[in-house]
Amino acid sequence: MAFDLQEQEQIAELKAAWESWGKYIAGLVVIGLVGYLGWTGWNAWAGKQAQAAADQYAVFQSAYAADPAKAVTQADQLKKDYPDSPYTTRAALLSAKGAATANDSKGAQTQLEWVVAHSSEAAMRDAARLSLAAVELDQKQYDAALKALGARESASYTTLFAEMRGDVLAAKGDAAGARDAYKDVLAKLKQEKNTPNAVLVEVKLAALGNS
Repeated sequence: MAFDLQEQEQIAELKAAWESWGKYIAGLVVIGLVGYLGWTGWNAWAGKQAQAAADQYAVFQSAYAADPAKAVTQADQLKKDYPDSPYTTRAALLSAKGAATANDSKGAQTQLEWVVAHSSEAAMRDAARLSLAAVELDQKQYDAALKALGARESASYTTLFAEMRGDVLAAKGDAAGARDAYKDVLAKLKQEKNTPNAVLVEVKLAALGNS
């Protein structure tokens, strides 16, 4: 195909531009492709990771159903293989419950502290803090329990934390502090119209000599 003079000049300009900028343009295209492939590849990898974690959690559940106290092995494996998975958080919480049931307070504390340190879900971290405070209360580690309760993040746990704080203070011998905590709980529960739990807190408050 023959080109006229103007077309030949345009082709020459394009060639010159490519020689000057072509490698950079090609580089940008490659970078874009790598970024796209990296993103889609990451999504595929994340999906596989999530499925693998779910499969391993199913193994944990079977072990927990058979013997809660011994399921810690599977929970620890999940923590090693998939530390960022929500399944691992739930396995650690259940494992802590199994350990506590077996009177293994140290094992329960270890699992709960891991959840507080590693879970990406505030609600799960607070669930672990509340359970941790209960274990520490049982071990008469009152200051440690109060510290755990002082780190609450979720508003939905407010009354549960306040009630546990009252329990810890009562056990510690701080009756005045316990009364204040229980009264705070009752005020909130009445607003929520949570009558059954309010009755229990009233009993605790009455036991301190204040109706």
